[in-house]
Amino acid sequence: MYISVHGSEFQGRSGHGGGIIKRNLLLAMLLVMSLALSNVGSIYAYSLSETVSDNNTTNAQYSIENATNYTNTTDYTNTTTNNTNTETTENLTVNTTASVNTTNKTSDSGINNTTASSTVLNSSNNATAAAGEDYSKIQGIWVSSADALKVNVTQLLSMGITDIYVKCNIYSDPTYKTLLSQVVQTFNGTGIRVNAWVTCFKDANGNWIDPQGTYTSTVTTPVTTSTKVAVKNYYKSWYKSYYKSYYKSYYKSYYKSWYKSWYKSWYKYRGHWKYKWKSTLKYVWKYTWKYTWKYTWKYTWKYTWKYTTSYKTVTTTTYTTKTVTAYNTTHNDEVISAIADMVKNYGVDGVNLDYVRYPGTAYKYANGTDAITSFVADVYSTVKSINSSVAVSADLMPEGAANAYYYGQDYAQLSQYLDYLVPMIYKGNYNEDTDWIGDVTAYIVKYSGGKPVVVGIQTYESDNNVTKLSASELNQDIQAAIDNGASGYVLFRYGLIDDGFSGYTGNMSSGSSGTTSSDNSTEGNNTSISNNTTISLADIEDAATRVANYVEANYRLPNYVTIGSQNIDMSDFLNLLVNALLNIYNNDTDDVVLGNFTQATNSSENVTAGNIYTTEYLSMANSIASYMALNGKAPNYASSTLGKMGFESLVYMYSKILRFDDSNARLPSYVGVKAWSAVTTNSTSSSSSSTSSTSSSSSSSSTVSAALAQYLKATTNCQSTNAQIIALSKSIISSAGATTTYAKAVAIFNWVRDNIGYSFYYNTKYGAVGMLSSKSGNCVDTTHLLIALERAAGIPARYVHGYCKFSSGSWYGHVWAEVYVDGKWYSADAISYRNTFGVINNWNTATATIYGKYASISF
Repeated sequence: MYISVHGSEFQGRSGHGGGIIKRNLLLAMLLVMSLALSNVGSIYAYSLSETVSDNNTTNAQYSIENATNYTNTTDYTNTTTNNTNTETTENLTVNTTASVNTTNKTSDSGINNTTASSTVLNSSNNATAAAGEDYSKIQGIWVSSADALKVNVTQLLSMGITDIYVKCNIYSDPTYKTLLSQVVQTFNGTGIRVNAWVTCFKDANGNWIDPQGTYTSTVTTPVTTSTKVAVKNYYKSWYKSYYKSYYKSYYKSYYKSWYKSWYKSWYKYRGHWKYKWKSTLKYVWKYTWKYTWKYTWKYTWKYTWKYTTSYKTVTTTTYTTKTVTAYNTTHNDEVISAIADMVKNYGVDGVNLDYVRYPGTAYKYANGTDAITSFVADVYSTVKSINSSVAVSADLMPEGAANAYYYGQDYAQLSQYLDYLVPMIYKGNYNEDTDWIGDVTAYIVKYSGGKPVVVGIQTYESDNNVTKLSASELNQDIQAAIDNGASGYVLFRYGLIDDGFSGYTGNMSSGSSGTTSSDNSTEGNNTSISNNTTISLADIEDAATRVANYVEANYRLPNYVTIGSQNIDMSDFLNLLVNALLNIYNNDTDDVVLGNFTQATNSSENVTAGNIYTTEYLSMANSIASYMALNGKAPNYASSTLGKMGFESLVYMYSKILRFDDSNARLPSYVGVKAWSAVTTNSTSSSSSSTSSTSSSSSSSSTVSAALAQYLKATTNCQSTNAQIIALSKSIISSAGATTTYAKAVAIFNWVRDNIGYSFYYNTKYGAVGMLSSKSGNCVDTTHLLIALERAAGIPARYVHGYCKFSSGSWYGHVWAEVYVDGKWYSADAISYRNTFGVINNWNTATATIYGKYASISF
């Protein structure tokens, strides 16, 4: 395990480079120095000459302006679009209350995915650190906190990465406490070491913190004198203050309320009296209350201050002020305490100290360089006292002899307390070229006290232009560092690396260090065999849909799934599933390579039914992908918050996730999980019933009893004889590989539940056929479509109308279906992902009022 030190200011982009010195002015001053010194060293053109000390009064006084500052900062622009995990729409789930305990096999190879401090890969290939405690051939990469939980481990292994440096925020969200355990677990057993990348002298708002804790305060000194003075004796002089107190004076305002008074007007017509109704206007007096404002005089007591004068001797104290300097290093203690927590409780392999420096102003502070060195020494002793195998490294500015003067970073002094140095030699931020990287590397190696120098390489043009460097240019930059004594490299940063870069292609042996060299490469660890065949994400999702449907129809995994002309067994398919999922989450449209993995030999499971949410199933996918890449075989299980999930459950869970994405163009917020034994519980009953029901299920509707015949007929909104409905029903059944009546009914229900969205409105709007176009509807239209598809398959289905209390606590009128299979009616409510065939979870079935059950409905 180990620690490293970064440091630089950030200008609103994803950089962490150092401040740019006015090169020409510095060069001129250094040339003047060279004439004054008797022993002139080799003066580099980029501030790499004789060491400049804060306290060396014999050196020329430099007035070098630090024009631009860069930092390896928490806040940066993430150029990769990320899927959000905060969706509030319906979620993919399989509901169950079953909790099944199966026998735990102590020899199983599985993936534990819970707490970092205790979980390991249950495999004989539980690898040690890629390089042990040898830091001579590090191939690293910095990873932001935003990317930490979605890193493609397989990709890093293929690049030969030995170390990742994960941003561990102490103050700002997400803090290291929310992600570090998962990151450590993800990389556990992969051969890649996890380093906690810690910003030292910045607060949560990005403001610089003085390493010496320097602050100024004003101190006052009292001066006392006595004198006879006139004293004013104040007292309150009270008086009445009058004011008008307004009130409403109500009175009756009369008005005439007119009305028609009707009477009969008689007349004689052909000898008979008749009448007409006539009216006259009359009125009655009515009134309404009105008011006017009136007032009375009231008063309140008030006072003014008055005084009398007397004389007495008084003591007068005056103060003089002066400004004093004080120190508070509480921030330093907090940072060291957090680092100690990471090392002790999170199992990191190293700590990478970033921004362990002054922002180009060290020369303004007495003992600035000593303060930086002292802090690093404290970190080093703290870490080593907890775990001596944890490495300590520092990210350093690349400005040679001027580094201590401006940043307080003296390479030789710091090397005493570092396992290796990480200078950030970012050519783009300094408007330099590849040769400059070599020159700076050679200088720092010279003053590193024999400690390894692992060069930080910028993977994009500059902090003002985040265009990615080509793979060839990146390799040239790395080679320049290696050729000049670097012991390795660290790429800044993940997410800004050219897709064509597949790892450093040169020879690491050209680097030199004070340690014994060893080969840290992970090449050769991956025992999986690739046939170079790639599968598109669309084809993998289509296959996932077919596998999930097959499981739900047949209660077991298929032996293989066909993609194109390939018959892919379930071990290879699990690898495709998890890598496709990671690509989708990272908006990476690349195909997935089809591997050749050994089957899981001893699947075991002990899982409780429940939900696994996005963050966890992505983390598990990362662990599975890493495990398979490293071991060349499928895991027997993977650990989750619900317990150990066996191989079969993993294939089914990830198939459901990709089926959901295929249908909804987004990942589910969670996926429902139950024990594999519970998934397969219907297999016996269904297989036995299939024999007895074969004739009826495979026959036409004419064989159905007269009582059930009404539940097979087409109606106005349940167009079960429509060509589109019939074709879709057949397609669903065929894709699921369903052969029994029960399997067909389940496949149709699952398709409607997973592919039709919910919209709120009253009564019928589309009907079954209209729903094929709208793809969204209320409970009535969704039930029209479900019943039509079931009836088109020759399966009786009917409407149920009731009044239900939903999970939200609200009561609504509601419509759902019942489907008749093998002598039993099964409830089927397809408007919620929480429901399964025969099981309703989104409303309370115990309290619902059933209005009736019908072959058709009129509303």
